[in-house]
Amino acid sequence: MSIEPMHEESVDDSGAEASGSLAATDLHHVYGRGTSEEHHALGGITFSMNKGEFVAIVGPSGCGKTTLLRCLSGLMAPTSGSVMLEGVPVESVPKDLTLVFQDYRRSLYPWLRVDANVEFPLKNSGIGKAERTERVRQALEDVGLSGHASKYPGQLSGGMQQRVSIARALAYRPHLLLMDEPFASVDAQTRASLEDVLLEVWARRRKTVLFVTHDIDESVYLADRVVVLSNAPSHVMAEIVVDIPRPRDQIETKATPEFVELRAEVARLIRDAGTGAGKPAGDS
Repeated sequence: MSIEPMHEESVDDSGAEASGSLAATDLHHVYGRGTSEEHHALGGITFSMNKGEFVAIVGPSGCGKTTLLRCLSGLMAPTSGSVMLEGVPVESVPKDLTLVFQDYRRSLYPWLRVDANVEFPLKNSGIGKAERTERVRQALEDVGLSGHASKYPGQLSGGMQQRVSIARALAYRPHLLLMDEPFASVDAQTRASLEDVLLEVWARRRKTVLFVTHDIDESVYLADRVVVLSNAPSHVMAEIVVDIPRPRDQIETKATPEFVELRAEVARLIRDAGTGAGKPAGDS
């Protein structure tokens, strides 16, 4: 699923785009409120993102990561708390935001060619045909699929199909890109390749990216900062700055003492969260 943006990105002097500040304040969400099946998923989440930042969200299974993304995207209203995108309250789906889901098989239309899949959500956006064609061309180039525009999804590998999903999101030129475990359905080698594709696009386009993952290595490898959630009802246990130089390399970066130390720190926090030992960030 993708949501259309209506405004062009700001571009800095180097030509890299940078936009998409996000702030969540004391977010709570309760499913089945007032019933015997009431479940408190979010327990007061507060964090913010700067424009052009890459932030990863991790936490124990069932902690409410997808619920958080749905609240941040405006797909679901939180029970209480607020979300602001570029200073504007998020009360419905913002037009400057795109969401990429995990299952690429359900997000692509098998009867449309790759280029038509990427273009499809743009057709009712008021963007002219020439501009749509250029956006599709550029998005496919960004994800390394320029030579596959005329193929159908069924002719592509799983990793290439997920690249099409990412290209469709990029064609919107959103200010904020939300990604819900987008590489969880592919094998390890393809996952590593997709991570590097995403980092290359991010470095070139400077989108603001919020990336949910279960994979600890992935969170540290990709992000500027890792936000660790507790068990449900979830709160922010810690925000860990990843001060590893960029560009990063799948082998060399992951072999550095800095990566190993950060990975262990995130793993300890998630283990503590799963046992109920975690406290909100800032608590003693």
